[in-house]
Amino acid sequence: MNRFSASVTVALSFFAVLTQAPDARAQTFPAKAITLIVPFPAGGRTDLTARAIAEAMRDDLRQPIVVVNKPGASGVLGAKEVAAAAPDGYTLGLFSTGFLTAQYTLPTPTTVKEYELISLINFDPAALAASSMNGWTSLTQVITAGKAKPKSLRIGINPGNSAHIFAGAFVRAVGLDVLFVPFKGGSERATAIAGGHIDLDFDIVAPMKPLLDAGKLRVLGVAAERRVDLYPQIPTFKEQGVDLLVYSWHGIFAPKGTPAPVLATVDASLQRISRNAKFLANMEKLLLGVRYMNRQEFADFFADQDAQFRPLIQNLGLMVKQ
Repeated sequence: MNRFSASVTVALSFFAVLTQAPDARAQTFPAKAITLIVPFPAGGRTDLTARAIAEAMRDDLRQPIVVVNKPGASGVLGAKEVAAAAPDGYTLGLFSTGFLTAQYTLPTPTTVKEYELISLINFDPAALAASSMNGWTSLTQVITAGKAKPKSLRIGINPGNSAHIFAGAFVRAVGLDVLFVPFKGGSERATAIAGGHIDLDFDIVAPMKPLLDAGKLRVLGVAAERRVDLYPQIPTFKEQGVDLLVYSWHGIFAPKGTPAPVLATVDASLQRISRNAKFLANMEKLLLGVRYMNRQEFADFFADQDAQFRPLIQNLGLMVKQ
């Protein structure tokens, strides 16, 4: 082989190494800790879900999963941080139904086009809780009190987020005129309802559990088709004459452009932990429902949820012109 041929061979070999490097890196993923951003304060439903997932993924992937709370702007600040992160799989976000609704209800939202949808992992019905100080035990009592004195019921919300949409859908369905009280996250609303500073709160049952066990609030109903196995004692809205079905979910997102092999690794891990007995037991203890969907299923589900929530947001007058 002459000197020119040898040089060409070396150059081609070097070029091949360069072009294969991203795939090689993806195949060794993860080689270090992964940051899982929660765009809400600690203690709320998204935070509880994230910490259960992080523990299970740590054991499955053999790398630390660090949960970082980045609250602000109804979840948008944390979501934007994920979108701006390097698309290498080491920064992920756990987003909820509020991520979808914020696209339409906030003036400067993030959009789904800035992300890769990886997996759905959690699915729960919305629930209505009342402060124990009011003595209500049913939706009928709430509705009667609200109609007797318009603007008297104080409902906690995260402006433009799923709690706001859930509450708006309820008051519209039953014909109430209420006072919405804004908060930054679910944990703040929980503190407010425990102290009697608000009368009602919409969330899922999981973050309500400590206050429910302490007798600080009562969960009056869930907006589900049928009673939930995790808490069969709680009646549905439909049983109490309110025809409303609303669900909350959580999924894992990555920055747009994250390599497909990296996304596949995270997706496969989430699929495994969704069947893991320890993870299922932890989620059951927290009263969180587990439902796994892969990348394509999650994308289809997200599109279906978008089609459901967008007209609801419009009908509630919450659509923001951007």
